[in-house]
Amino acid sequence: MSGERRVLRTPAGAELARTLHARPALGVAAHVMQGEGLEIVRIRVERPALILVDRGIKTVKPERGAAVRAMPGQALLLAGGQTVDFHNRITDGERYEARWLMFGGVVLDDPYYLATAERLHAGKAAMPRAQALRRVPPGLADAFERARRALAPDPSLPDTVVRQQLLEVAHWLLAQGLVLRAPMEDARISGRIRAMLSARPEDDWSAAAIARALAMSEATLRRRLAAEGASLRELIADVRMASALVLLQATSRPVSEIASAVGYDSPSRFAVRFRDRFGFAPTAVRGHARGM
Repeated sequence: MSGERRVLRTPAGAELARTLHARPALGVAAHVMQGEGLEIVRIRVERPALILVDRGIKTVKPERGAAVRAMPGQALLLAGGQTVDFHNRITDGERYEARWLMFGGVVLDDPYYLATAERLHAGKAAMPRAQALRRVPPGLADAFERARRALAPDPSLPDTVVRQQLLEVAHWLLAQGLVLRAPMEDARISGRIRAMLSARPEDDWSAAAIARALAMSEATLRRRLAAEGASLRELIADVRMASALVLLQATSRPVSEIASAVGYDSPSRFAVRFRDRFGFAPTAVRGHARGM
């Protein structure tokens, strides 16, 4: 109907359930909830992502390119391998809520998908790093939710089936003129370190351990980081804080448990570092004053 906006309702039974599921080679699914409107800056998005907004308004500002926003019932498509700013606003006085689906390289390396994308977009300009989908077709919304649920732990569901369900979403996006592409491998030493730390943020990452894992001396490690304008201490802290933010948004684990999960023995020290990085306390993400 002309002028009517279709609101995508959160699936039954999931109204108040934060979730975070991953099959690392295939993808990650998250159901994000915030009890306060927050501006979250300089977040690294490694994988291409499709975000369906259920409540509130989400604005994304890439490092390069124009800001885009999505209202309830709309979606955002983000390219992987970029740093962005997020602004999640609450409009109903209750909470912000969105569902994420992030795609792994094993999915996007599918030959048929790549050939179809190349044929449809041959000769066209490069796509923006962030795009809004003002109308989400029912078929895409259904495929999105099936793929999101498929990423949940289930030994009876083979990876090959999950991969096909994620590819179904990718092909629905192609039908809307949108291409998901795996990011180019980050050749910077800081990018390699970030990827390594993100897999195990709770580990005790010393300069010696990281240099050993990268088969180089500590002096070479520090010299190469300095050439990129990065420091090891800041990289470790940033990866841990970004991991903590995801756990706060997409799980119901206690803050003390999240602190431990990202390498902090002291919850109070973790809270100080989190506030220093984002400008708000970990409890602000949950909106404890609102009973979340």
